Amino acid sequence: MMFQSQAADSSSEKEKKASSRAKSGQHHHSIISSDLTIKGNLVCTGDLRIEGRVDGDITCRTLTLGAQPVINSKVTAETVRICGEFTGEVRARKVILTDTAKVKGDIYQDVLQLDKGAAFEGYIGRLGGETAKSEDEVTALKSA
Repeated sequence: MMFQSQAADSSSEKEKKASSRAKSGQHHHSIISSDLTIKGNLVCTGDLRIEGRVDGDITCRTLTLGAQPVINSKVTAETVRICGEFTGEVRARKVILTDTAKVKGDIYQDVLQLDKGAAFEGYIGRLGGETAKSEDEVTALKSA
C-alpha cells in the first residue's frame, strides 16, 4: 500500500510540474523521426518537429516540417515552418515556406514568408478571412 501511495504522489507531482511549466511559458520540444508514421491527430502544447509521416490533424505551438516528411493534414499553430512537402491546410499566425518547401493546399495566416525557390499551389488568406470569403460566395449565389 505504501508503494502505491508513493507512486500516486509521484504522478501527482509530475502533473503539477507539467502544469507549472505550461503556466510559466516553458514548452516541451517533441520530434517525430523519419522512421515514424502516425495515423491520427496530434495535439502538443509545445514545439513539434516532424521528419516522418503524419496522416491526421496537427495542433501545436510551433511546428517545423523537416525536408523529408509526408504530411497530409490540417495544421493549427502559432508558427509553422515548412521545409519539405506538405499537402493540406495551415492556420497559423506566422507561416514560413523555406526554399525547399513544396506546398499544395490552403494557408490562412497573419504573416507569410516565402523564401526564393519555395513552391506553393493553393489559396492564401488572412486568418478570419475565410469567413468573409464564404459570406461573399453566399451573397453572390443569392444575387445570381
